[in-house]
Amino acid sequence: MEFIVHAAIAIGFFIYAFVIFDKIYSSKKFRLLPKILFIAGASLVIALADTFRIPLLNSLMSFVSLLIMNNLFYKPEGKAYIIYDAMLTIISVIVEMLAVLLLAFSIGVSTEIMLDTPNLLAASAILYSIVMIAVAKSFLLLVSGKGMNNIRTHEFIMFLVLIIGEILLLHFLNDIIISSKSRYEIVIILLTFLALDLYLAYLLRTISKAYQTEKELELVTQQSMLQLNAYNELNEKYAASRRVIHDVRKHISSLEGLINANRADEAERYKDLLNAELNKLMPRFECDSPILTVVINNKLDAAEKKNVDFRVDAEFTRIDFISNLDITAIFSNMLDNAFEACAELPEENRRVWLSITRRNYFVFIYLENSYSAVTPDPEKGFRSTKKLHQGIGLSNIRSACEKYRGSFNAHTEDGMFITEVLIPIPDGESSVSFSDNDIF
Repeated sequence: MEFIVHAAIAIGFFIYAFVIFDKIYSSKKFRLLPKILFIAGASLVIALADTFRIPLLNSLMSFVSLLIMNNLFYKPEGKAYIIYDAMLTIISVIVEMLAVLLLAFSIGVSTEIMLDTPNLLAASAILYSIVMIAVAKSFLLLVSGKGMNNIRTHEFIMFLVLIIGEILLLHFLNDIIISSKSRYEIVIILLTFLALDLYLAYLLRTISKAYQTEKELELVTQQSMLQLNAYNELNEKYAASRRVIHDVRKHISSLEGLINANRADEAERYKDLLNAELNKLMPRFECDSPILTVVINNKLDAAEKKNVDFRVDAEFTRIDFISNLDITAIFSNMLDNAFEACAELPEENRRVWLSITRRNYFVFIYLENSYSAVTPDPEKGFRSTKKLHQGIGLSNIRSACEKYRGSFNAHTEDGMFITEVLIPIPDGESSVSFSDNDIF
């Protein structure tokens, strides 16, 4: 009977965990049966561990089971999910202790009798399930939200140490809690621990959202700088166009004079110079996306200043379903990284090629560039060997892609650094017809 009760508590625990994780993580496409089999298997293992009456072993098994669940059924970003799994484990332990204590207090028996009486233990399991409904909902409200996984490594370690310390302290006090006759103080202590865990969950979410806001502010600043540069360039071109228009009669008169004097060669050279001046007034790149037009033209100017051979092939640019901030994050960071990577090479070897095409129901962005050297980075994929380079660009690109359920890949091939982005086109946008050249 004791084994069945502990298995029932474990089943409730994993059901609550699935409900919470479904709300805060991207789910992998699994049918219901694999989840049921996982709950049954994990619950049996934990119930078996409970028969040894070693609380620390039970908590460890629960925590490991949650980690496996996260990685098997979900796509958690970053490492904050480890903290949430630890918090959920300790919250479950506290609620289970509270259920036993409250029921023992209400019927006037000791906790030892509660744990040794199957019927009373089953009643405490029911009370545990009732309390966990409220606690799980509170936990979900505290941790759900945008940007919940953006925490720094030192903060992750700090939270993890706090949770581990709390687990060890609770298990150190376990015997005292069970044998103590003064239940008021014990209940207060356990409720304090529960409130602390819920507050830590809220604090972690708040810090994560602050970092997410900081990242978005960086992108806004980056986009504002691009637009400011574009505005300055338009002003310069406007001033140049006014000069050309002001002198247009003089230019026509000069050409007529050269032609009438049968100086055709000089007239041809004069015409070429005039065309070159007019071409400077026209944007070198135009597409369906206004912000992409600004970004590419800005990078074309940057490439010219850095003596980079920069080519753009844009066959498909109907990407209005991507926000301006994310277009800036993807293209500006990709190209900034590419220019920086080849900056240390001789000028004749500085090459960057950007391709934007449609492949079935996806936008495919392909960028290749020559590079001096890169080194693998465990979290960001690659990092330039250039001093003071932080590898932030690739992280921003990856984050922007994930918003649209896209994929991001960076690798080296045949002496070139290659960045690939594949973003699905929403159903409304996918109805636009496309040619055979857009097929894989």
